[in-house]
Amino acid sequence: MKKNEDRKLAENIFLGERGRITNKELAKKLRVHPATVARWKKLDEWDMKLVQAVTTPQPPLEDSDDFYGRDLHHIRLLNDRIDSYLRKQELLPSEIRELAEAKLHLMSCIEIIHDHSHYPSADELEEEEM
Repeated sequence: MKKNEDRKLAENIFLGERGRITNKELAKKLRVHPATVARWKKLDEWDMKLVQAVTTPQPPLEDSDDFYGRDLHHIRLLNDRIDSYLRKQELLPSEIRELAEAKLHLMSCIEIIHDHSHYPSADELEEEEM
C-alpha cells in the first residue's frame, strides 16, 4: 500500500513542479530508487499528463477578457515547458518531440500577437466610423 501512495505522491509532485524536478530529486524526497521513479513516470505517462495539463483548453473568452494577457499567459506556460526540458541533462525522444512542439506553439503565439498588432482594435474601428 505504501508503494501505491508513494507512486501517486510522486506523480502529484512531478505535475505540481510542472516537470521541473528530476527523477533523482524526486526519488530522494520519497526515499526510493531513481529507477523506480523512472518506471512510474513511464508506466503512468507523467509527461503526457503534464502536456495535457499545460495545454488544457481554457473556458471561452468573454468580451471583457484581456486577449493580450491571455496570449502572454500562454507564452509563459510554453516558455516554462521549454525551460523544464532544457534543464535536464538528457532528453528522451518523446521529450525532444515535446520540446519541438512547444517551440512551434510559442512561434505560433508570437505570430498571432504580431498579426494582431497590425490591425486596429474594435474600439479604434468604431471611432473611425464616427
